[in-house]
Amino acid sequence: MFTYLLSISVLCCIVFLLFVTYQAQQNPGKIPSLFGYKPLTVLTNSMEPKISAGDMIFVKEKDAADVKEKDIITFRTADQKVITHRVVEITPEGMITKGDNNNVEDSWKVTSDSLLGKVAFILPNAGYVAKFISSKLGFSLFVLLPFLLFILIEVFERTNRHYNRKEGTASSKV
Repeated sequence: MFTYLLSISVLCCIVFLLFVTYQAQQNPGKIPSLFGYKPLTVLTNSMEPKISAGDMIFVKEKDAADVKEKDIITFRTADQKVITHRVVEITPEGMITKGDNNNVEDSWKVTSDSLLGKVAFILPNAGYVAKFISSKLGFSLFVLLPFLLFILIEVFERTNRHYNRKEGTASSKV
């Protein structure tokens, strides 16, 4: 039973990684998403203590009308940087944001066109894992190695079943 669950888990992880990789290659410049959630790795500590560098956030697409003060949002700046900060004020011109760990508000206003969505949930330190998995060594260890183990386990179990069946047939003849 454990082997079966492990096999299914490994297979799901491989499919997820392949899907996100495929999406990223097909749409360069666009953030890949799965079921409307965009996984992003946080690069700075501007949102500490709530979000730290190395955390992975999942951003759910939302309309600007659905955003309230104190929500944590992700948006693109005019120079196409992706930023995640908290909304401190909503004005007719746009949303004013500030990093929780910053002393001053951001110098720009976030408009509905630049809004990517609201932070739905955070996985602490998962960004480091994602970065490692995207390296050649990480891909080998987390995708290829489990896939090979999956195949070896299947071969071993089938061989074992075949051997047990043969032995059962031989002992019943005696």
